[in-house]
Amino acid sequence: MKYFAYDENNRKIEFLSEEKDGILKLTLPLAEFKGTKKLRLLPEISEATAGDEGFYILPRNISMRGEIRVDFKEREDALLTYSKPVMAVYAIVKKDYRALVRFERNYKFSINAELKTGSYSAYLSTEFGGKNDLPYDDIRIEIIPLPENANLGDIARVERELRLERGEIIPLADKCRERAVVDSASRSPLIRIRMGWKQSPSPVKHQTPENQPPVHVACDFARVRDIADALHERGVKECELQLVGWNLGGHDGAFPQLFPVEPTLGGEEEMKKTFAYVKSLGYRISTHTNLIDAYELADCFSWDDIAMDESGEYLQIGDYSGGYAYHVCPERQMYTSLGTVPELVKYGENGLHFNDVISIVEPDTCHSPKHPCTTADGIKYVNTIMNTQMGMFGGFSSEGCFDFALGNLDYGLYVSFGDGFGRKEYPLADAHLPFFELTYHGILLYNPTSPTVNYPIKNPEDKLTFILRGGRPSFYFHSKFRTGAKNWMGEIDFLTDTDEDLALACDRIAEAQREYEALSHLQKVYMSDYVTADGIEIAAYENGTEIVGNFSEEEKTYRGISVAPGEYKIIK
Repeated sequence: MKYFAYDENNRKIEFLSEEKDGILKLTLPLAEFKGTKKLRLLPEISEATAGDEGFYILPRNISMRGEIRVDFKEREDALLTYSKPVMAVYAIVKKDYRALVRFERNYKFSINAELKTGSYSAYLSTEFGGKNDLPYDDIRIEIIPLPENANLGDIARVERELRLERGEIIPLADKCRERAVVDSASRSPLIRIRMGWKQSPSPVKHQTPENQPPVHVACDFARVRDIADALHERGVKECELQLVGWNLGGHDGAFPQLFPVEPTLGGEEEMKKTFAYVKSLGYRISTHTNLIDAYELADCFSWDDIAMDESGEYLQIGDYSGGYAYHVCPERQMYTSLGTVPELVKYGENGLHFNDVISIVEPDTCHSPKHPCTTADGIKYVNTIMNTQMGMFGGFSSEGCFDFALGNLDYGLYVSFGDGFGRKEYPLADAHLPFFELTYHGILLYNPTSPTVNYPIKNPEDKLTFILRGGRPSFYFHSKFRTGAKNWMGEIDFLTDTDEDLALACDRIAEAQREYEALSHLQKVYMSDYVTADGIEIAAYENGTEIVGNFSEEEKTYRGISVAPGEYKIIK
């Protein structure tokens, strides 16, 4: 069989192919597509007729609530296309062909599924130039056969076992044996505390020390100690407090500058006192930093660090507390990470240090003549940063869970935003399934979607999603901070404004920790399957445990066990 790519003029370019150890390795030589603007890759292998048995599993991007299943049913013509897939893999399951398609992330690929005049296809595409890479390397794809009658768990296991065999990822059980901080995280909740911030989005786009808006103090260091006391009084044995916005200017205030510690929160002496006090209670404490965003306000800001597109324009992406945020080239992040971040080590944080954004975006392509950086280069740089910071602090966490980061990531704040920016319907999407969780549960800790942060005060669907998809309990004081903009972790919040607010939040955290005691051992166990049927969802684990959740509005029965609406049962 021959395999092809197609350029913007529909010119056919043949892949070179080689089979080794049952895996078909495809290579599209650079010389064959250099000078093209666009490519479509391998549409033929997925072709199916409407009405056939079978489906595609397509990886989610960070706006989706799960991986997408596309069934080959009869319907109107439609096209689904999106960029930035969290996983570099998709599955084709047809009557006569079953395969896992894996692509190397040396370019920025988009995922496409199409129904046209009764014929389905799924394929990769990429564009060259602008903010994307120019052609510089071969395109490499692997096709792995799937067993007959493979279910979702079987497909996930093929991907997981292949990456384990190649040493790209490490079982969570091994991490827990080797590093006490990860073992503790697997048993205990994360409690992020946004301490201070300037108005976001900012009314002042280009800030200086003279014109920057004031910092809003939501929770100073003394109040952090109050939170620790309240948790201790409620019998919370283990937890991690993570300080957000402790740095100069508060959250997103002046990155990549961190110091001096924001004076309005109490400054350096209060921060040291808080670290010591929290640790004296037996808790862990960590901090939030950011290397990708740079604000003109920072004393270390340099235009020489900022990534450029092909036309030489600086990448300005986002408007936050510090004004316009410019993206630092991944290569230059390597150097800024060696600036002030190591100064944090002296404070003695003993949790999973948090470097914002680095694992929830594809690394920027940079066309600067001073520090050109391809997608593949960027992946190497950010993994070096993650590994270096893991060595500094003993553990590493970030905002998302892109699969290129999973060799160094211990915890992801959420796999995707899910419905955090509002529920969106996607053409051809027949179901949103936790294929990522099936693949990587037992490899790292994560929270499934951003609305499941603070899940005890969210709706039943968010709580069930958290439980069924195997999340680590994740809480956030003052998660809501954007003015006139969407707060992707929800409009319901944990607050420290009054003693009653703080007490109520800590009550719920303590209740969630007690609930989690029956579930935490499963963090080290792989999921074997995930089934949805008639309003209930069942997560199955390799040790035989099943968790059944009732997402419907009426009582359901599973294996003779009744499950009330919005509730779940653990079946051993």
